[in-house]
Amino acid sequence: MAGACRSIQHAPAATPQVLPSPSLDGLVEAPIVRVGIRPEIARVAIRAEGGVRVLARGEGRGRAQGRWRALKSATFLPADTDGRVRLVETGEDLKLATVAPAERGQLLTADARPYRGLLEVRPARDGSLTVVNVINVEEYLRGVVPNELSPIAFPEIEAHKAQAVAARTWVLSHLGDYSSKGYDVCATQACQVYRGQATEQRLTDVAIEETRGVIATWRGRPIHAYYTSTCGGHTEAGVSIFDDRAPYLQGVVCPPESSARHRLHTTAEPRHWMSESPAVSRSLALLEALNVTGPESIAIEAVGGVPTDDEIRTWMRSLHAALQRPGCESPITGGLARRGSFAEFAVASVCWASPSGAAPEPDAEGEPLAADFENGPTFAEAPFENAEQRALALLVREGLLAPGPDGSIEPDADDAMTRGETLHVLARLAESVGTPAWRGGALAGFSEGQITVLQGEHAETFALDPDAWLFRSLDGIHAGVSELILTVGDEVSYVTRDGRVVYLEVPQTRRGAEALSQSSRYYRWEAQLTPADVARKIARYGSVGQVRDIVPRRLGVSGRVVELEVQGTTGELLLKGLKVRRGLGLRENLFVIDRETDSLGQVERFVISGKGWGHGVGLCQVGSFGMAQAGSTYEQILKHYYSGIRLDRSTEIGHP
Repeated sequence: MAGACRSIQHAPAATPQVLPSPSLDGLVEAPIVRVGIRPEIARVAIRAEGGVRVLARGEGRGRAQGRWRALKSATFLPADTDGRVRLVETGEDLKLATVAPAERGQLLTADARPYRGLLEVRPARDGSLTVVNVINVEEYLRGVVPNELSPIAFPEIEAHKAQAVAARTWVLSHLGDYSSKGYDVCATQACQVYRGQATEQRLTDVAIEETRGVIATWRGRPIHAYYTSTCGGHTEAGVSIFDDRAPYLQGVVCPPESSARHRLHTTAEPRHWMSESPAVSRSLALLEALNVTGPESIAIEAVGGVPTDDEIRTWMRSLHAALQRPGCESPITGGLARRGSFAEFAVASVCWASPSGAAPEPDAEGEPLAADFENGPTFAEAPFENAEQRALALLVREGLLAPGPDGSIEPDADDAMTRGETLHVLARLAESVGTPAWRGGALAGFSEGQITVLQGEHAETFALDPDAWLFRSLDGIHAGVSELILTVGDEVSYVTRDGRVVYLEVPQTRRGAEALSQSSRYYRWEAQLTPADVARKIARYGSVGQVRDIVPRRLGVSGRVVELEVQGTTGELLLKGLKVRRGLGLRENLFVIDRETDSLGQVERFVISGKGWGHGVGLCQVGSFGMAQAGSTYEQILKHYYSGIRLDRSTEIGHP
């Protein structure tokens, strides 16, 4: 690719069509924001359906030089001369280029992502270039609000109006923050997430239009409109996290978080095996959800019996279908229920073994079907005596099978697998290899027999099958239940079939019933850190030698840890405000600390259980959704989270 770029760079320059050079005034309506959408990259291709126009500009805002160049597309590379970018299509080296669509109303694309407004291309540090979207603030918000508050997961117009006002206020109070880099604000979570025209949504467009120009003010100035994802029941004062003493950034109670409990019920009939081993019970339910077995496949009295060869082969074929991957041929043709034979059959069937014992072949997408056994941990110094022993060792290493009581992996000629044990291994195989139907995410909402789940930044809504299997899990122990009590933000794992959730699993916190009784609408999370982990994470702020303890020294009005002391063998380090969260790599400052110690009382692991997601200051997005559901207007929402503010209209605010 580098060679191709060089050949393009030195190709004969095309002769552009030269057009009169109109003023830039009027091409983008004020107020304008410049967003750094592609900072410090090596190349960018800009296109529009009807072609583009490129104008060389001076360093000052709005000063045009020369004339527009009319081109089908514009490709930019760093120039050989410092402080310039090269327009490949003409061979020109420019200090700053402005690109507009040739036809008004069309969108520009930067590397295939569409944007409204204009694009600027300017040189950046280290021989790179930066692409800036010059856009009207209202149109900018159309690419921000749906990315900051999902209209699919949180479909309440008043909540999105509140988000639009907060986002508008934020950007107008931060113009020029990145002026040294040639733009006002960035396009990431460090500022506000902006992804251009492709992410616009109807609901958020309406919210932006119906609040057009509205901003939150304090004494006639735009406020510092911080907002956070989920506040854990109470927001925090700005001074405690950001050292911001603004009087409108007071910690307040988040009312919706006291009424966010949702109960899910199942009508699934309990099986006999549900009262047997919890692990086997969960495996059988999971395989039934994945269509590896059916309700009629396991008779009540047969779970503890020995499976036939035909049963094992049928289950394995069904497992391959659930995995949506072709299996491999196994050399084992009979006696499949014997422990050693079953291990060798299972390992071969999912392509985890080859006759040579080499690493497994990758799948169609280039990903290995399992970890390379040769590069994994060993179980004995001596080489394996036979293929059965090797297969057993692989299943033990992958956590699918337990070794014998004495820790050995010797196959026993008379040791037969029960149906429950066999299906348990197959369920663990399904989890280890991965099946498209078995997924995970954060619960985002409930409505009339449906659940919405966030997978990263994408939300999906599914119907919940009335007969769905419901499970709770705690430290690897699973329990089937007829009812689950959930809150928005809970991490869930689930199986879908024909667009319906047929299996749902929710992890519990280690803090037990006390934490489970909390009904706030927030993310509950847990982090486990060794002393070495803590030392590595805080290294950006200082060193204390070997970490001995971490101790909260001061709590904020919301109960957040706003000062934390890290104690070590060579000293102490005090972290304050946002550094507490960043120093330990946590989701929030709202947490408590448990310690696991050895026989000498030395800390082996810190178990940190927390609530919320974000910094906890200002508008709580999930709380605003709850307030909107309860009938609050966007004005009421904003004035609850930002104490003493006014809502004004300001369409004249430009760059400072």
